[in-house]
Amino acid sequence: RYILVLYHTLLLVITGLGIALLYNIPIFSSQLLSREKSMAKSAEVEHPNKAFGWAATDTSGLLSPFNFSRRATGEKDVTFKVLYCGICHSDLHMVKNEWGTSTYPIIPGHEIVGVVTEVGSGVQKFKVGDKVGVGCVVGACHSCDNCTNHLENYCPKMILTYGAKYYDGTTTYGGYSDTMVSDEHFVIRIPDNLPLDAGAPLLCAGITVYSPLRFYGLDKPGMHVGVVGLGGLGHVAVKFAKAMGVKVTVISTSPNKKKEALEHLGADSFLVSKDQDQMQAAQGTLDGIIDTVSAQHPLMPLLGLLKTQGKLVMVGAPAKPLELPVFPLLMGRKLVGGSCMGGMKETQEMIDFAAKHNITSDIEVIPIDYVNTAMERLVKADALHYQNITIVSSLLLSRENSMAKSPEVEHPNKALGWAARDTSGILSPFNFSRRATGEKDVKFKVLYCGICHSDLHMILNEWGMTTYPLIPGHEIVGVVTEVGSKVQKFKVGDKVGVGCMVGACLSCDSCTNHLENYCHKTILTYGAKYYDGTSTYGGYSDTMVSDEHFVIRIPENLPLDSSAPLLCAGITVYSPLRFYGLDKPGMHVGVVGLGGLGHVAVKFAKAMGVKVTVISTSPNKKKEAMEHLGADSFLVSKDQDQMQAAQGIMDGIIDTVSAQHPLLPLIGLLKTQGKLVMVGAPEKPLELPVFPLIMARKLLGGSCIGGMKETQEMMDFAAKHNIKADIEVISIDYVNTAMERLQKADVRYRFVIDIANTLKSNA
Repeated sequence: RYILVLYHTLLLVITGLGIALLYNIPIFSSQLLSREKSMAKSAEVEHPNKAFGWAATDTSGLLSPFNFSRRATGEKDVTFKVLYCGICHSDLHMVKNEWGTSTYPIIPGHEIVGVVTEVGSGVQKFKVGDKVGVGCVVGACHSCDNCTNHLENYCPKMILTYGAKYYDGTTTYGGYSDTMVSDEHFVIRIPDNLPLDAGAPLLCAGITVYSPLRFYGLDKPGMHVGVVGLGGLGHVAVKFAKAMGVKVTVISTSPNKKKEALEHLGADSFLVSKDQDQMQAAQGTLDGIIDTVSAQHPLMPLLGLLKTQGKLVMVGAPAKPLELPVFPLLMGRKLVGGSCMGGMKETQEMIDFAAKHNITSDIEVIPIDYVNTAMERLVKADALHYQNITIVSSLLLSRENSMAKSPEVEHPNKALGWAARDTSGILSPFNFSRRATGEKDVKFKVLYCGICHSDLHMILNEWGMTTYPLIPGHEIVGVVTEVGSKVQKFKVGDKVGVGCMVGACLSCDSCTNHLENYCHKTILTYGAKYYDGTSTYGGYSDTMVSDEHFVIRIPENLPLDSSAPLLCAGITVYSPLRFYGLDKPGMHVGVVGLGGLGHVAVKFAKAMGVKVTVISTSPNKKKEAMEHLGADSFLVSKDQDQMQAAQGIMDGIIDTVSAQHPLLPLIGLLKTQGKLVMVGAPEKPLELPVFPLIMARKLLGGSCIGGMKETQEMMDFAAKHNIKADIEVISIDYVNTAMERLQKADVRYRFVIDIANTLKSNA
């Protein structure tokens, strides 16, 4: 019966440990429920004071620049300029949502130090110029038993420094940022003799090991304590325990850390946990163990090291449950407990103790743009000094310097778009800027922008050339709002468009022959560098500026929404029809794929007087191809009988498919000297059978959009023959769903974003 009671008690202890490790579970449901509400105002404008940081936007955990805002300094608030912020292992868990509690965007960092720049009228403990820090907590109820006992870290209403909801319902953002605002109750004074950079990790790592040493009574001189893991937490635990007069044994899987543990950190002994002889010899010698390891590891060997009534205290937080052997706990009355940070009073006590005993974290100082690499190293426990990597604020773009270079202010005219920030390809609102209208520039309000399949490739970086943040869109149409003093072809009020490029050298052979699209110095409409070194941003945005040479006039009789895709899809199929001589009346041309490119190819070819056969994997598209688009015939590419019957009948084929597919059946459809022209762009190489090319002098070629003169010619031809894309108009906030549908070819036939009516600033 006694054993049963003890067993149930143990279960309660373990449950308490889980709650402590996942300390933000109490607010998780409110985070989910308030997600939709929080979208009402963007992070950048929900508070009056602009701020800048690096945020993760999805479970990839990749961090990128992020504009947000901090609240005004309240009467009990302390505002300080962030100088350094430590990278904690829990930051890694949180940016990847490994604990299932993260909401995005998330700015990590709860080891934040800096200098006070402003204090509220009711602040009593701090003044401008003081060295201060903020750790893991920025709010609590101040009235529960935990709070009244200075244990705000266990308050059910505790508010975490990042990834939580503050009292006003806004999101808390951490210290990978240029400024911080906190109620003075949660601000820690940093003693003058403690360096800020090496002191920053103490606000999490320090208190995480200091508190259990005190609480579990493992701080008595002469006691023998083990420290498992010599990482960010472990090396600080050794320092604090030694300063308390405790005998310390470091327990590690790596024998290479022995010298560091004994000679540098001052540990008394070292155990290699994989060495069974060493572990056996040390059985029953330790009063307690501080286990700092976050990875999966066995507990049985550690429990064996404890004396009767010894204490194994978990401060690392493995993502998955560990196997807990119950029998040794029962027979030795041993204890497995947990500890999570510390209250504010104890945290200040810890910092003062560290200053008195000259305890600092061993660190590697990095610039902010190294942070993703640092996270990768952290996963591998590859930090030069114990995983406590501290970001330098002088290299973290401070508001003054970073904002000077950020997309939002690198040009004078503010703009709003939707951008992808990493290879997840998820698009979200993004504030940036457009250049002032130059003497040869045309500025126009974007009304519509088509979604091209290459946009999908680019946001996912499937071609390996993407730089983030990326605002896609190169099928951009709108109305001119301003022209430069030397612009000759356009005036305010004209209907215009910009396609796939916005710059070229204008002097090479390609350019002089009106083939700017093949210029070696072509500047793409998005994801490239402009002449001034700034990034080009595409048409998923509210305004556009372009040199008039790269602006297309949209004829009055063409509707803007359904003509937008012609700026890419249209010229992509029009140009090869012309160049490869497949535009002669009476010729027979195949079109592979009835998607965004294919359906427009059918329309242009028919307008040129060409006989058209659509080639598709889907028999369901036959009626659409022939009755709606006017194709003359239809082949199901999977039907061998149909394909065999059509062997050698086509003068050329326009292949619009971007997915992997076999070329041999298509080559077989060509006449002698027939031409297979690729305009789709599969991600991986296709298998090219050479023999049929040789034996019938067939040709396989490619084509990429068209020059500016030809693009205008295409647009005028479309207006003359009433050619426009078949579209589905969507709102900007549907764009991620549209991308998912595009991957499945679930669109008829081109998505076009209604920019003017749906892209709205939350300001």
